[in-house]
Amino acid sequence: MMEEKWRIVFKLVDINKDGVVSSADRDSCKTNFSALCTSNTDQLCADLDQFWNNVVFPDGSPDWSVHISEDQFAERFWKSFSGDKDTTVSRVSEALKCLLKAADLNKDGIFTFDKFLKFHQAFNLGHEVVVRTTFNLIGPSPDDTCTFDQVHGFYVELFVGEDKDKFESLKNAYRAIGML
Repeated sequence: MMEEKWRIVFKLVDINKDGVVSSADRDSCKTNFSALCTSNTDQLCADLDQFWNNVVFPDGSPDWSVHISEDQFAERFWKSFSGDKDTTVSRVSEALKCLLKAADLNKDGIFTFDKFLKFHQAFNLGHEVVVRTTFNLIGPSPDDTCTFDQVHGFYVELFVGEDKDKFESLKNAYRAIGML
């Protein structure tokens, strides 16, 4: 299941869908987020750099001169995860906190569906059915919002957790749009 998760994450971070993760994906993400942000783009870019460095280079040695295939991405995570699971989970958790800080455009710690959709659009993942399904899996409150901690916990689970039911629901949503 873990390798399958990392292959899905690869598809999510291969923003330009060219079959490799590279500085082009990182830079496109930063450009997309900067277009959404009206202030403090320096901090936003620093948060995104932290996310990209930790997610693409789980061993802690970023080298943006390389292009990483899906197989290499999964292998890197398997090596890191099987070598030191706790450190890998911690690095992923911190990376996702950085990403979500960037996605929390008004810094209120609350994700409305609209904010959540914009976050996904910055990754070229704006298919509303999938984003709504993902949002609903997180478990929004009656006012259709999720907290920062809920969103963070969900994505940590998606990346390195072991809840098979949530993973199956998300995979079904991705299958529905032909992503898997």
